[in-house]
Amino acid sequence: MASALAAMACTTAIFSLTSQAAASPKTGGKPVAVTGAISHIRGTSAELDGTVLPGTQTVSYYFQYGPTAAYGSQTTPGSLPPGGTRVKVGQTVTGLLPGFHYRLVATSLAGSSDGRDKTYTTKSLKVRFTVVKPTEPSIFGGVVTISGNLSGPGNVGRRIELQASHYPYLEPFAVTGAPIVTNAAGAFIFRVSPLATSAQFRVATLDPRPIYSPLVNEQVAVHVTLKVRTSSHKGLVRLYGTVSPAEVGTRVYFQLSKPTRPGGKSEKTTRFSTQFATVVKRATTSMSRFSMIVSVRQRGRYRAYVEIKKGPLVSGGSSTVTLSAGPSTNKR
Repeated sequence: MASALAAMACTTAIFSLTSQAAASPKTGGKPVAVTGAISHIRGTSAELDGTVLPGTQTVSYYFQYGPTAAYGSQTTPGSLPPGGTRVKVGQTVTGLLPGFHYRLVATSLAGSSDGRDKTYTTKSLKVRFTVVKPTEPSIFGGVVTISGNLSGPGNVGRRIELQASHYPYLEPFAVTGAPIVTNAAGAFIFRVSPLATSAQFRVATLDPRPIYSPLVNEQVAVHVTLKVRTSSHKGLVRLYGTVSPAEVGTRVYFQLSKPTRPGGKSEKTTRFSTQFATVVKRATTSMSRFSMIVSVRQRGRYRAYVEIKKGPLVSGGSSTVTLSAGPSTNKR
């Protein structure tokens, strides 16, 4: 009888210890949601941040937001496995305006947790600027390569995606193409084709709370072609070509390449000097044309340069062609 009672006491003790270990001393196994700040603001798009302590069950989390404390909108739920460590989370929302309320909500079979209600105000904005040196413009309709490296712990085999915001850079960033994985050195390469307008790019990790790269500004130049038709008179030629997309009424300059000495911060060894000019005319909905008969006064390599002052595209030049001058004006 005594041995039986001892066994029962032992069993009860083990059961008590097991029950205490399975429950969180603070939450009883329920998740804990903590509403965080707002980041990556672009127009009415922003990322709502926070932390979740999952607890003893798989947890579903989402953000509620709206013009009042009744909210009215919520994000697509995310999921986290059970655990006793707080996890940073973030989700992007659109239509967010100053004065809107938001909070983080976490729920599981063990219970639910509502984060503290917060209000989005202009005073809470933490704006940080990243200055990126302009890259050489890409050609309209061409392929753009975005490459780089992810450093630090966990940089190898990390799933990442490319996001873009097109001119005038007010729209929310949107995913471009399929996600890729960083290589053994943490490096990555994205190729975007075709690119029809200037855009800003960033790379983001596919984590509950993403890590973002600095912005990369990629300008897109109009695509210009130049051809030459000679005549029986040396130096008298017709210069003609196309501009894509159609840029009706813009000026096209025929420019001569001249050697120059590098100076200051410039390392250029050539410059272009305008010799003739005309206006681009319509041809089709996607392409415009230009044409001009000129008397070449100086032999050399010429290009057609189309000047764009403002808009989703920037100025662009054609490949060069060699022109010969008339017999009385030929310069060597």
